[in-house]
Amino acid sequence: MKKDYLIFGIFGLVGVIFLIVCTFLTISGKKFDETAVEVSGTIMTIESYRDSDGDRHHRVYVDYEYQGRKYKDVRLNSYNSSMREGKEIILKLDPDNPEKVRTLHGNLIASVIMGGMGLIFVLVGIIPTVLGIRKDRRNKKLREQGRYIYAIVERIDINYSYSLNGRHPFVVYCNYQDEFSGVLYRFMSDNIWTDPYPILQQGSEVRVYVDGQDYSKYHVDVESYLQGRVVDYT
Repeated sequence: MKKDYLIFGIFGLVGVIFLIVCTFLTISGKKFDETAVEVSGTIMTIESYRDSDGDRHHRVYVDYEYQGRKYKDVRLNSYNSSMREGKEIILKLDPDNPEKVRTLHGNLIASVIMGGMGLIFVLVGIIPTVLGIRKDRRNKKLREQGRYIYAIVERIDINYSYSLNGRHPFVVYCNYQDEFSGVLYRFMSDNIWTDPYPILQQGSEVRVYVDGQDYSKYHVDVESYLQGRVVDYT
């Protein structure tokens, strides 16, 4: 699970960075708008290029006039698909630095994009991490209570619904039949990143920690069987 925490932690960190950038853009945009002056401009040139990842980007240059002076080929801070060469647009500029020019909603759009991406990355990073930590604490509590049963391994599968760095974890399915009630209980282990075969096979016994008589709260203790017996450097 520690590998999972690292990956999710990176997602969360990236999300926090996006949110910080979003906050900075919002504050700077608000300060800019307090003194900005609106002028009419014309889009003169739109340059398209691709970065090293093959993603397409655009540079937009505009002409406009402010206080009798003409400004030519000034680069804008943003681009959107509605822009085209020759189109007239409303611009905002800094009266103390007229070459500092923006579109009406350029900062707002950038802030929304950054904020949305940041929120998604934070949620993707934090929610699984919090749930994982809670599960680890529950499993630790179950082990400390020391109540366990021995279940029989039914099968060992690969969890294709989850992957990390291109690898899929293993999952152990097992069952336990209460000799007094005759009830058959089935359990599933957490994701395991080390192949448990041949330490555990179909028919092997595996310890399952349970919470009193509430078998819905359990932990299949596969790790203790592998510890010291399998060293996986892959």
